[in-house]
Amino acid sequence: MTDFTLLSAKEYIKDLTHCVRQAKSRIYIMDLIIADDEATHELISAIEKAVKQGIKVDLAADTFTYGELGGFFSPFKRRAAKSQAVTAMTKRFIEAGASFRWLGGDYKINPFAGVTHIKWCIVDDTVYCFGGTNLFKEGIESLDYMFKTTDPELANDIIREHLHIISADASPESYDGFHKTYPYGRLLVDSGKRGDSLIYKRACVLAKNAHKILFVSQYCPSGELAQHLKQTQSDIYFNRPELATTLHRLLITTTMSVTNIKTIYKKDRYIHAKFMLFEMPNGKRIALTGSHNFSYSGVRLGTREVALESEDAHIYKQLEDFWRQNIK
Repeated sequence: MTDFTLLSAKEYIKDLTHCVRQAKSRIYIMDLIIADDEATHELISAIEKAVKQGIKVDLAADTFTYGELGGFFSPFKRRAAKSQAVTAMTKRFIEAGASFRWLGGDYKINPFAGVTHIKWCIVDDTVYCFGGTNLFKEGIESLDYMFKTTDPELANDIIREHLHIISADASPESYDGFHKTYPYGRLLVDSGKRGDSLIYKRACVLAKNAHKILFVSQYCPSGELAQHLKQTQSDIYFNRPELATTLHRLLITTTMSVTNIKTIYKKDRYIHAKFMLFEMPNGKRIALTGSHNFSYSGVRLGTREVALESEDAHIYKQLEDFWRQNIK
């Protein structure tokens, strides 16, 4: 039986760094944001060393990184000190022999459209996925997690989709997404096509049929999912607007106004985790966890995501424990 372990964001970066140092053959990483800073420097150094030792390294991040670090609408965002550090990091990886690909395009009217929001890291047959942690200081300090497991089949499947996404990045309509069922649950990868999300659709189906739901996300739920949550016994946790930066605060405030949904989150640490726990009328307990914020705005804009749907009791309990210890 494949075992999944939930790691907090800080545990994750430490464990991943150790795993990279022990790598034997391959490292594949896709993340919305990858940066070289005080929280990630040991990891970045370990990856550089792995490349020089002849290990296959394939990295992909979204150009959203430059907006996050240098200002989304600034014409000088690539000149910011943090952005220049990222550019230098990228150059070092490529010169050492790694493959590094920026996804999403450089010049978009809407910097939030067509974003690859996926987070996964594969080291040999070890998979880190199904959480929301971005590989930079702010991402590691936020309230988040990643799951870790060792499974050659899952690792190979994710690497294949990793390569498909990179090859399809210039023409997103050519990628149809991916789903596959394993003994422990179902892997879902969104296509990134506007208005199309396997993960969001599945969340809506589960929410429509559940009799009790625990919702945790960075953002207020929206769209069809919000209506199902309002019609079901739901405990809904997302960031209060005052915890968020300007653009995120605007999105949360606007969505709260439209949906008339309020958060019951009372703590002060910023939530970046994203999961839903469903209790079904037949007694089944189902977890849906990954990179999706369960906001329809991302679906509308064509955001590419990854998630795991699982009835595994151990996975469910770890998410429930994470909620009790950090969010409730």
